[in-house]
Amino acid sequence: MSDTTVRKRNANMELLRLLLMFMIIMLHALGKGGLLNNVGENLTLNGTIAWGLEALSLCAVNAFILLSGYYLINSKFRIGRLIELIAEMIFYSLGAFLVCSLLGVDIHEEVNTYFLLHTVFPVHMNLYWFLTAYVFVYIMQPVISAGVKAVSEKQFRTVVILLLIFECGFKSFLPFRFEEDEFGYNLLWFLTVFLVGAYLKLYGFKVLNKSYKGLILYVVSSGMILVEKAAVFLVYTHTGHLEEIRSVSTEYNHIFVFLAGLGLFAAFVHSKPVGEKAGKIICALSPMALGIYLMHENLSLRYNWPKWLGIFESADRPTPLFVGRILLAVCTIFVCGLLIDFIRIRIFNLFKHIFAKKT
Repeated sequence: MSDTTVRKRNANMELLRLLLMFMIIMLHALGKGGLLNNVGENLTLNGTIAWGLEALSLCAVNAFILLSGYYLINSKFRIGRLIELIAEMIFYSLGAFLVCSLLGVDIHEEVNTYFLLHTVFPVHMNLYWFLTAYVFVYIMQPVISAGVKAVSEKQFRTVVILLLIFECGFKSFLPFRFEEDEFGYNLLWFLTVFLVGAYLKLYGFKVLNKSYKGLILYVVSSGMILVEKAAVFLVYTHTGHLEEIRSVSTEYNHIFVFLAGLGLFAAFVHSKPVGEKAGKIICALSPMALGIYLMHENLSLRYNWPKWLGIFESADRPTPLFVGRILLAVCTIFVCGLLIDFIRIRIFNLFKHIFAKKT
């Protein structure tokens, strides 16, 4: 990989992509490993640490969407890329099921028509909500790109602000739930954050124009996530009130989660470029980040790997062992995901080569 390629792909942002995937695995390890369960007033040190790790990692999905908007807004729609993306999703959803079936792995799901539809039609069955939203936004990308470039900056900014107010503002400050709120797991929130990323690409960062400013916003917002969660938790455990919004501060369309993602994104956009050698390694690994997500989040494995890696049993361990077990599990999934997607890429390239010869 040449130095020109590294610069073109921006190794800083590719490093961010890998970091965000690590954070997403962390979220899944904590959540599916049963480490975030409320335990009445007996919140332990390990439980507090788990909440802290969650708060630091929650922004990863929003930052991923910002990356998508930042780069896709000036890119061209390619039907080949869409087909490859869907094929990659099916490779993992169906492939994991077949491998687990051959090995006799208990997948903790009833294998029926509904389950099989998830493995064969992961987009339409919303198996990976993030990718389902991404696919539809990618299909709309030419229209979105033309639209945002046809309006003035003021008009675009107004649209983004209104979307953030309706999707993020109200739910973040009112002590009750709206029927429309889907906690950020939906196409509308994806599109909202995507447009923020597009706006930043087209018009730049007005306030977050330095790396340290973005980092401060990330740290402060992550801290506020933890503070709000603890405050609501204490109110609920002592009064029984606010039960419906106990988890509101940890949802993707909460203001602090959004701002943390925006801050982390800005910190990497404005950070000093990584060295050439490191950049080559980062750019070689970053295309495999999506495969890590698809590997550990498919229906056949998503509830197995936390058990296999001993996350459930770590809650009562001494704190150093608790933290070490979580980090080891996350690193294991990260590395295994890289290795598996390396193989997947080689298989796809082989089929591309064969197909190119025939045509």
